[in-house]
Amino acid sequence: MAEFADRPSHIGPDGEQIPLDEHLDDVRERVGWLVPDDAETPAGNSLAELAGVVARVHDFGKLTSWFREHLLSDDAQPDGPKHHAPISALLAHYALEARGFDGADPLIGFLAVAKHHGRLPDVAPYVSRTAADSAQSPLKRLFRSDACQQAKKIDEEVPALAESVLEQATNSSGSWAAFLEYVSDGEQAGKYRTIAEHACGGLTLSPEPEKLPPGFYESMLQVWSALVFADKASATHLSTGIEIGREAYRSPTPERIEIDAYIDELQAENAATELDPSTERMNERREDARQEVHARAKEFVDDDRNVATLTLPTGMGKTLTGLDAALTVLEGSEMASNPNEGRLVYALPYTSIIDQVAEQSRELFGTGERGERLTVDHHLADTLVSPPDEPESVADDAVENVAALLGESWRSGMVVTTFVQMFESLAGPTNARSMKLPSLYGSVVVLDEPQALPLEWWPLVNRLVELLTEEYGASVIAMTATQPELLSAGGREPFSLVADPDPYYDKLDRLDFVLHPSATAMLPGQDSEESDTVDNAGSTLSYDRAGDLVATRADDGDSVLAICNTIDSARELAKSVADRTTPVEVNEVYDELLDDADESTESIPPERTRTEATRRRHSGQPLLVHLTTRHRPCDRRHLINVASALAEAGDPVLFVSTQLVEAGVDVSFDEVIRDFAPMDSLVQAAGRCNRSYDRNRGRVTIWQLAPPPNRETTPASAVYGRGESLTKLTGQALATVYDGGPMPEPAVTRGAVEHYFDLLDGRDVGADEYVEYLERAEAEQLGRLSLIDERPAVDVIVTRTADERETVEEIRRSFGEYRWDDLDDLVESTADWQVSVPVYPGDDDTMEKLAACEPLFPDTDRLVLDGRPGRHDGYFDATDGVVIPDTSVEARLL
Repeated sequence: MAEFADRPSHIGPDGEQIPLDEHLDDVRERVGWLVPDDAETPAGNSLAELAGVVARVHDFGKLTSWFREHLLSDDAQPDGPKHHAPISALLAHYALEARGFDGADPLIGFLAVAKHHGRLPDVAPYVSRTAADSAQSPLKRLFRSDACQQAKKIDEEVPALAESVLEQATNSSGSWAAFLEYVSDGEQAGKYRTIAEHACGGLTLSPEPEKLPPGFYESMLQVWSALVFADKASATHLSTGIEIGREAYRSPTPERIEIDAYIDELQAENAATELDPSTERMNERREDARQEVHARAKEFVDDDRNVATLTLPTGMGKTLTGLDAALTVLEGSEMASNPNEGRLVYALPYTSIIDQVAEQSRELFGTGERGERLTVDHHLADTLVSPPDEPESVADDAVENVAALLGESWRSGMVVTTFVQMFESLAGPTNARSMKLPSLYGSVVVLDEPQALPLEWWPLVNRLVELLTEEYGASVIAMTATQPELLSAGGREPFSLVADPDPYYDKLDRLDFVLHPSATAMLPGQDSEESDTVDNAGSTLSYDRAGDLVATRADDGDSVLAICNTIDSARELAKSVADRTTPVEVNEVYDELLDDADESTESIPPERTRTEATRRRHSGQPLLVHLTTRHRPCDRRHLINVASALAEAGDPVLFVSTQLVEAGVDVSFDEVIRDFAPMDSLVQAAGRCNRSYDRNRGRVTIWQLAPPPNRETTPASAVYGRGESLTKLTGQALATVYDGGPMPEPAVTRGAVEHYFDLLDGRDVGADEYVEYLERAEAEQLGRLSLIDERPAVDVIVTRTADERETVEEIRRSFGEYRWDDLDDLVESTADWQVSVPVYPGDDDTMEKLAACEPLFPDTDRLVLDGRPGRHDGYFDATDGVVIPDTSVEARLL
């Protein structure tokens, strides 16, 4: 008599065959840890029970000898179908019906099993192609003729094992004989119509997604994602010997008391230091805000709304206050007995500021790079969490596999991530991304700067937040200085964690907004004033005159941050400023220090660059820093730190950049100059001016720059559009507070901002069809959406030190020696040295220039550029970064 030991699920690390029943039981137990007991299906049944049935049968098709032959021999060509998901999906549907699940509930199980190694489909078309008699698709073969062959094969070889699985899956309400009939040739048509009846209609079973019940997508997503993660966790455990048990599903979260201790320590340090009165007042206001938000967060726990807003001015320490609020909610919530629940997820719009938040959080909570209390997850991050109690005998690669699984599935107590990872994991996720979803049960999600989400996504984001709160029991906090009318709480206004933000804005009157004559043309009914600082053509400001204005500020000894809308605009302005001020170019100082040391980028601390730059400076000479995304990420961080230190020391530093310094970068300048942009961008830029009252009064100048050479449109129009654009709404909002002179900070950051979002709300922004995809369970359509503009680009690795060049050589050796695991790790380690260069169809000039660069290794699109002076053939410049020219407006990186 056959035993389950003769029917393996997969092969273990020592070549042992893992019995199928052992794997099925293990996955069933793990799914039970993931799906809450009180979760319900669209028909009102237990979602946890449904998921348990699905787990019991998800690999049933592996009972055939065809699968075993395929598993045990790479060269084997079995006589019959070796795939296992289709027949297992049919069994899931049968077992759920046998247990009394009604409505569309069995279809949820069918789809979760059918796609547990893939992505969820557009449900109605997929089911139609599977079930319709007239369907001409591979799916019909997989689910009909192949499944029938496999059922007969199992009946010939191991009917007792099949009966055992059926008995457990159906709770003795079904039988192997009945299922065999279910998939037999004579019964096909009627049974398949039953599977399709809740998503298709008519004699031909054409797709009718409107027949799906409300909540279908949400339930399907939960069951499928729980199965995917439990299946991978089980296989990893059984393949490594590292126990990923119940305790690993709930890592410890940071504790709010640690924030109190951190604040007490800061206050003690400040008490021992003589601070100026304005700094003391600023610190007091920050603490007042934190205490109010903490008290309001306790009220939010008991409120029947699960969505809150936290609205405070820039510079008020929102990161710390937001963490305090989130942990207050997390600790105050009534946690269910499910050990999976309760995490803090902190989501931001930009990868450029994630590391800053992560570093602050690690310092605050005392966690390491791979600690189980904190994970950083974005496309450049090494997302790993060390497994608990790893045996010393386990191989390093096995430990890394488990660490990657735990990290990518967000099993840490706190996760710092991007909006892309957060929302694209809910909207038609990939198989790998779906593993994050079970971690969201009972979580608190902080959305930092939600106004940065693309407008077309706003309706879908609101719907996904509803999914988070209603299906996952999560609480969501939207945190920003410019709060959009984006989220609702069950059709009501979200709970406000700041009862009245106005006093905080009124007291924080640190600066004036000044409209340059070139910008007044953007206000309705106002033409640009006659001025010799404005070009006649289009009332925009030329780069020569812009350079003159910045040079005047340098003569006054001020520190200036000028933020441009495009890379070529920033380059042109930096060149103009350099021509007029003959500055110490800090980029060049850094380049020379790197070249002299020729060790590693880390061997040059920012303080060394700052000291050398100030040493070279003559009396009255400014210092110039230029940054865009054409500079390497590691160089950006270094030069931002240098520029910040120079400004803090009172040196006349002129910092010309793009939007990469606009949000979340803790720098403060005497004056910020911003090319015209949407209102929230103007306010975010202003947050880099006189940030902590370190000056008497700051100034934010808004101008409108002319098109750079060889461009036809202004940078503002190129990025933000023309006509009824966000910049036009910004002009309308500014007009409500502009009287011809300087505008106080609160007038813009509260008055104009509120008017701007009212105007935006009145335009009914967003793509409603995105929400329709979700309601129609069109996961494939959702999966095609992206929060970021996917621009065709080539990654160029720029090496500037000996360590970096050695890494490139080691990558090439790994490729030549077929060390693929080493190769992946080494390539990943170069992320901090990579610059993405856009390449569009027909961009022959750029393609021709890129063809001259050396590939990292054969058959890869990644290129390598030696960034040392005299070695790069003009492709790299310390001041401008990678200088391969763009040839179209759309090719500009921001």
